[in-house]
Amino acid sequence: MSTTQAHLKIADNTAETATRIAENKQTTNEYPRGSYGEIIDVNLPHSLRTEITRLVSEASKAAHVDEHGSWDFGIASDRRRGECEALNWDLYGVGHDCHSGSLLAIIQVRRFYRKKAGYWPKIQKNYFLLGRNEDATTFAHSVSSGVIHAAIRRGRDVIKAVQDWIFQGDYEAMLRQGDLALIPCSRRPSAPKIAKRTMVLESSHRLAANIIRQNGHLFAKNPHLVHVPGTHPEIQGENRWYKIVVGKRADFWKFATPTID
Repeated sequence: MSTTQAHLKIADNTAETATRIAENKQTTNEYPRGSYGEIIDVNLPHSLRTEITRLVSEASKAAHVDEHGSWDFGIASDRRRGECEALNWDLYGVGHDCHSGSLLAIIQVRRFYRKKAGYWPKIQKNYFLLGRNEDATTFAHSVSSGVIHAAIRRGRDVIKAVQDWIFQGDYEAMLRQGDLALIPCSRRPSAPKIAKRTMVLESSHRLAANIIRQNGHLFAKNPHLVHVPGTHPEIQGENRWYKIVVGKRADFWKFATPTID
């Protein structure tokens, strides 16, 4: 393939992504919600409902950070003792990534547990951002319930609010590689320069840059990131300064855990 053909192919892919995002611009706020803020999924288009259900199913079977934290939805009970445990989920957000156009969903995974008859039940809730990586594997990233419900109350795009919270800034302005993001800086950071020009972050992201500065925060000029396991494609920043941010994860109950990045 010639250089011209390669550039045309990239342009076509970019145009296709932009078109897909535009076609899927319908936001979470356009769907009716129940009294707890959950989206009433019967109001979703059938094809979208099917896609979300498949995404939840794939996330439940993916590799989790704790082998005991897989998502086994359903009810288990012992009638003799009165013990009962149920695991189910509700949808709180749906949309498409502003960069890739891929489907994203926010769900609440809820556990009801009663030790025996006559005992008060215990209810625990985890919230996850679900989506697919570039290699088609599924991820579930634990997110803050407070951010979700605040966005719902204010009529904000819940997906965007959660992404901004994860990466501590305007997600639309960032370059992302899995759980890492490059945030453009408006000026040169005052952090001291370090001797290193390469380092491995979070055990799996190899950073190379012209200059690296660090003061508790990490900054890089002209950064290049390679994901060592190969799940995410390489990203190359411009010849300017970026702050490198590791995505936040919310605390979670261990009955249902996030996937491994």
